[in-house]
This record gives sequence, structure tokens and C-alpha cells, in this order.
Amino acid sequence: MEDMASGYIEALRLVQPEGPYFLGGWSMGGVVAFEMAQQLQRQSHEVALLAMLDSPAPVASNKSRDIDDYDDARMLANFAINMARSAGKSLSGSVEELQELEPEEQLNYFLKQARMSNLVPPDFELQQLRCLLKVFKSNVQALRSYIPQAYPNRINYFQASDNGFNNLNNPALTWDKFLGKPIETITIPGNHYTILTKPHIQVLAEQLNVHLNKAYLGKKISS
Repeated sequence: MEDMASGYIEALRLVQPEGPYFLGGWSMGGVVAFEMAQQLQRQSHEVALLAMLDSPAPVASNKSRDIDDYDDARMLANFAINMARSAGKSLSGSVEELQELEPEEQLNYFLKQARMSNLVPPDFELQQLRCLLKVFKSNVQALRSYIPQAYPNRINYFQASDNGFNNLNNPALTWDKFLGKPIETITIPGNHYTILTKPHIQVLAEQLNVHLNKAYLGKKISS
């Protein structure tokens, strides 16, 4: 997680060498943004806004089971669920069905289902699937092993109204333990995935714009 944040900061500062910075991210991306804010502040750069888009805090109750407890079938099933829900689709099959297949058969089975559901283009190859699955597994491991440090400022938390993702109930009970100022929660209609699709994304955009303008105006007044 720290390495990802460092890489993003390097790219960010090529475009904008100095703050104030306005950061945000969805799901795990919000945790990356949180670490970016940490590193930027340690480097004496100002972070004017840190927006979390339905990003569960990296505490034990919100983390998936240990990566070593995953077999290939369970990892593939979780990958499939995330990929399908992000596209507003569903895939047939279960962990138990996958576990009855050999590893290569599992990948072929998922690829067939993904093509039938138009999750991937018809010419999407098995090797491409292996690469995506490897990235997914690495992200799970990065999130599992990340231990955040205290952050002196507040965050703006954009929470899905249907907040069943990872049993997340009240972000103030999780993110608050890492913050120096009270969390500000903005509720967006939809679930963890549909807040990024129409019509909910329009509400998210409007609310995010309000808080961006508020943060920007605050910086102009203080300077």
C-alpha cells in the first residue's frame, strides 16, 4: 500500500509539484488516497481535501480473511463477484462448483461465463485473465497487510446508503480511530458499486463538487 501511494504521488507531483492537494478514491482506492495524504503531509505538503468513496477502513472487522486461507477457487470467485458487480452484472456458479474443478478448468469456466455476460471482449485470452487475477490477489494482500497511522485532519466520507459491503455500518466507528478531526459523512443513494453508475453517480458528482468547492474556497480565504 505504501509503495502504491508513493508511486501515485510521484506521478501527481509531475503534474502539480506543490499543494494544496485534493485527493480521493473509491473502495480500496480510498485507502490508497489515505496513505498518499499521510506521505504528502510528512513531506510538508498540504492536503486540502481527502474524499473516501465508500472505502472501508483497514481494520480487522472490514478485512477479508487471511490471504493464506484462500484457495484458488475462492479467490477466483471473489474476483468474479467484484468484476461482475462493478459492471452491474452477475455470474452463475459458486465457490463449491469451482472447487470441484482443476485450477485450469476453473479459469476456463470463469472465462466462458465472463464472455457470455459480456464482461470481457470475445478475444479476451486466458493469459490476460491470469494477469488480472494476479493483480487482484496482490491488492487483497496489500490491503490485508496495511497498518494505517494517525491522520491529523478530517476526511469526507461518501457512504453508500445500501452499505452492506464488508458489513460496513458506521464509518465513524472505524475511520475515526485514525483521525485527528471528526469524520464528515455524506450519504449517496445506491450500494458500493452502483454509486458509480447512473443515476447515483450524478448525486455523487454533485456532492463531491460541493465539498471540492468548499475546500478550495477555504484555502483561498486562509491564504
